[in-house]
Amino acid sequence: MPQKFSAADVEQAVGISSVSYLGTGAFGETWRVVANGKDAAFKIIYRDDADLERLRREIVSYRRVASENVVRLDEVAPLDIAGNRRITLIFEYIEGGDLAEAIPKSRPTADQLVNLANGLLQGISAIHAANLLHRDLKPANVALRGGEYSHPVILDLGLAKLMDVESITRYPQAIGTPMYMAPEQLRGERALKASDLWAIGVVLYESATGMHPFVAQGETLSWDTFFERIKSKPALPESIPSSVADLIDRCLSEQPYKRGTVAKAIRRIKGE
Repeated sequence: MPQKFSAADVEQAVGISSVSYLGTGAFGETWRVVANGKDAAFKIIYRDDADLERLRREIVSYRRVASENVVRLDEVAPLDIAGNRRITLIFEYIEGGDLAEAIPKSRPTADQLVNLANGLLQGISAIHAANLLHRDLKPANVALRGGEYSHPVILDLGLAKLMDVESITRYPQAIGTPMYMAPEQLRGERALKASDLWAIGVVLYESATGMHPFVAQGETLSWDTFFERIKSKPALPESIPSSVADLIDRCLSEQPYKRGTVAKAIRRIKGE
């Protein structure tokens, strides 16, 4: 999606001249704002009908998430920008870029891949412990603290649910970009904790190989073809550590119950 606001728009809205554009997603665009020694990421929501008070109540749930592998959500506030009042979510800023930027550049080492897997599992475990689901885990939603594969930080905290919108186009339309959502979500069924495990499997496979496990970059295919493909798990390179390979294999099971639980996955990745 194209950038909607200019730096001047954001500077005027926040009263700070130190801002920089970070990117645009399904719900709005994100800006880095530095002020009084604090470094924050302002996610400006595009929806005009967003309910500020409801979102402030909802943020209580997200503040229960305490993990170095999950971005900290500090505040929900209104922002008058470019002639409109926009709800803004204020997060801690994570320096180092994200997985979507890192994957095309290099592959993680075996140790980095294990640490990446453990970090993603720990982050999702903390989200689930707060009775939340992420629902939209993908490389663009995983920051790398310090630019290191070993230090993943999960972003967005399930904003699809928070904003009461769907972030995907469902069957029977064609798939135009790689998918990270679980089969049950794509079919319009209820998201599960196991749905986040599916996403971890896809993200880890892509991090290790540079490729999506089921959809080639730029490929467009029918949903029937996609659902047929996921019946067969992709081959895993021998270079992937056995603990990570086992995790990916389990997570990419079409049936949610075969993916196991996050707690068991953490024990396995640690070799316990």
